[in-house]
Amino acid sequence: MKSSFLKFFCLILALLLVEDASANLVQDGTFTSVSYSGSLPLSAPYYGQIGPDSGTSAASGATLTVANWSTGGYNFVFNASNVDRGTQASGAQAGQPEQAPGQYNAADGYGNTFMWGSHNGGASTWTAPPSGGNFIAADGAFEQGAITQTITGLTVGKTYVLKFYYGAAQQESFDGATTDQWTVSMGTGNVAGNFKTPVVNLAAHSFSGWSQATMYFYANSTTETLSFFAAGTPNGEPPFSLLAGVTLEVVPDCSSWLIFAGFGSLCIFLEMMRRRRRQAEIALAA
Repeated sequence: MKSSFLKFFCLILALLLVEDASANLVQDGTFTSVSYSGSLPLSAPYYGQIGPDSGTSAASGATLTVANWSTGGYNFVFNASNVDRGTQASGAQAGQPEQAPGQYNAADGYGNTFMWGSHNGGASTWTAPPSGGNFIAADGAFEQGAITQTITGLTVGKTYVLKFYYGAAQQESFDGATTDQWTVSMGTGNVAGNFKTPVVNLAAHSFSGWSQATMYFYANSTTETLSFFAAGTPNGEPPFSLLAGVTLEVVPDCSSWLIFAGFGSLCIFLEMMRRRRRQAEIALAA
């Protein structure tokens, strides 16, 4: 009877621990839910400048959207397999019109913005972010605009940990070293104001690779706006900041974990006492 009680008690403890486990509150943090609308015949997977086409084929009504994310800047969605697959002169990769029209498109109406990489004469070979999926490339010196998402389900007074991968690249057809950085905020409840990633100093025609950032935010409301704003230098050498693998989870309440640890220790102690008593009973019976 006592053994069954202890097993039940420990099961309840395990369920409480699972219930306290954090869930990612960011929707599509790998930027893979990309959709296209417009009259140009594009084929998936889509990539290119996010938002409506404002270039030479604006009449097509082309719009590229990343679900749950908003931006008004010169910002793009790519993945490691297409980010350097063309040049400004060639436009979309031959035979694969996947890149949506943007502000500056090729004469045929398809996109023509790529980053430097080994496939178009750049100095670096691209690698996928550790999180997998797509990533954002945001110009930090030209028509800057934040990439934002409305986060819901927050608990006022709780602290949340934000993690993401960042890097830097340079737009193909441009030259010169650049600097790249993200400014990150969530509502008005940050622990220490707007956070900034370390400055990435990038050589010409390069890709920096990926680093992970960890930041903490305090919720003042059940709904907050998570914002990433790219800043870089110099203007005219397109410094592009990269963003991937965004997660936001609540920091577990330490007091709850201490209670759980105490319950766990009690379970172990009671089970040890039960076994010792049982062994003593067996010894007396012998």
